[in-house]
Amino acid sequence: MDNPVFAKEPGSERRLEVKRYGYVLEFVISADSVDCYCSYEPATTGGSPLTDVELQGALKQFKITYGVMPEAVTSLLNAAATAQAVTGLHLAHGIPMLQGEDGYIELTGADEHAASGNEEADAGIIDLRRVQTFLNVNADDLAGKLHVPGAGSYGRTVSGIEIPPRPGMPITLELGQNVRLGEDGLSIFATGMGRVFCRGNVVSVEDIYEIDGDVDFKVGNIVFNGFVEVKGDVLDGFSIKATKGIKIHGIVGVCSIESEGNIVISGVNGQGKGTIRCGGTLSANFIYETSIECTGDVLVETEIRNATIRCLGMLHIHKNGLSGGECFALAGIDTAILGNVANIPTRVVVGVHYQDLEELNRLFNELKLLISSYTSAEKGTVDPKEFARKRTEITGRSQEVRSRIHDRCNPKINVRKVLYEGVNITLGSQSDIIKEVRKEAVSIIENTIEGGLRFIGMTPLEFKAQTIEQTYVNQYKLQQRTT
Repeated sequence: MDNPVFAKEPGSERRLEVKRYGYVLEFVISADSVDCYCSYEPATTGGSPLTDVELQGALKQFKITYGVMPEAVTSLLNAAATAQAVTGLHLAHGIPMLQGEDGYIELTGADEHAASGNEEADAGIIDLRRVQTFLNVNADDLAGKLHVPGAGSYGRTVSGIEIPPRPGMPITLELGQNVRLGEDGLSIFATGMGRVFCRGNVVSVEDIYEIDGDVDFKVGNIVFNGFVEVKGDVLDGFSIKATKGIKIHGIVGVCSIESEGNIVISGVNGQGKGTIRCGGTLSANFIYETSIECTGDVLVETEIRNATIRCLGMLHIHKNGLSGGECFALAGIDTAILGNVANIPTRVVVGVHYQDLEELNRLFNELKLLISSYTSAEKGTVDPKEFARKRTEITGRSQEVRSRIHDRCNPKINVRKVLYEGVNITLGSQSDIIKEVRKEAVSIIENTIEGGLRFIGMTPLEFKAQTIEQTYVNQYKLQQRTT
């Protein structure tokens, strides 16, 4: 078998000419020798036109033997027979050499934006706030893949000579923080939680994401496995979701802020639509008209106004107070002022696990619906035993919820300066509405002896209401024995 002949590197195009008495025939070979074009000019002074024999002889002479297109040959000969000129006719086409794909790094991870974006796209909605791609990973997740360069594929010139492929350029991978290379030398795995980044050839998983300015249309919504710090404001309509915590130096508008960790913000004005979900402690200078759900404490420097707060820790307001809205705090409330001079409706529920309360409400509605269905059904269509079984089941679930004990439960309110009239207070199982203003430091706990609320000299919130009330109960029992 003959050794293969390879084409040389591409140079410039070649022009080959055949002159006869009756015509001029020109071939143009492309620089890569893969294409051949021809031009035909009949003579004006007589002579014979180009024939098939002459054309084949010219092609053989110039070694144009591969990829000659029969339809182009027919078109050329027809033009010659009718004394028509031809310019730039594509006569032959070889096989282009395909260069190998360069090596590259492919990042992997879960993009939560992409899933929601697909649903919105199907509905014909374009979310202009979805600017960035957040490829989030956990430890041992595949963070990326290194793709080796491709070999390319052979080509062939119009002379039948093979064109060797040029392989792609390799890429040099550099491992950054929180990543490791797999045993195959190509797979990149995360060694910690975070977002996958690639800067140049350096791949890393980073768990801190800093925004130097505002969260706006340049930054877009954020979904990040790690800690997010915003040096500016979060503008209306944007959202931040981070697993390890969020710190916002500026003001939060009508936004959705969510983290499994602590959240620190300068202030928030949700205008009745903003929401914050915090899995740790929430700290803020002020909170206005925002719905907040917090697993830990809520610590506010200045004031809370017209907000809906549900927390499983304590609520502490340092300077001013709490006015308007509704607040649930399992571990107590400590505030300088409670309520307001304008009697804006203010409701506080303390020492109650709001999720238990919601569950009890659901069970109550379930029981109410069950009884309604039973009483409105035609006689004989409902099994009384089945009704009784379901009713007993719902009642049992309700009793289980009511019997739950929470270590942080502290039905106690400390008001350091002013308690305004009109405030609706629920402490544990006792509720009352404040009838007159109190301008003194006071602690409020349940009065389990007489019912209602008990107003006593203020003690630190760390002294639990149950312990204090037990002292009153013991004194009452002692008095009962001596009388």
